[in-house]
Amino acid sequence: MEHRLERIEQTLDKLTEAVAQIARVDERLMHVFTRLERHEKRLDDQEDDLKEIVSAVTLNTGSVKTAERFFWVAVSACASLVVYMMR
Repeated sequence: MEHRLERIEQTLDKLTEAVAQIARVDERLMHVFTRLERHEKRLDDQEDDLKEIVSAVTLNTGSVKTAERFFWVAVSACASLVVYMMR
């Protein structure tokens, strides 16, 4: 009878240890999921920022192209005027 009680106690000790390990693993998993959610939010924020930057760059590219064209038209006009005055 005493041997049987000792086996039951050992089994209960093992179960207690297993439950404690499961609780630790669950705590680690919750921490990992929390970090993963935080990383996903940061990635979403960066994606939104990237979209804003792309739209700003597109707008600026058009403005720079227009300004560059006006600059070269002005340079060409000045060169033409200089050549015309030299005649």
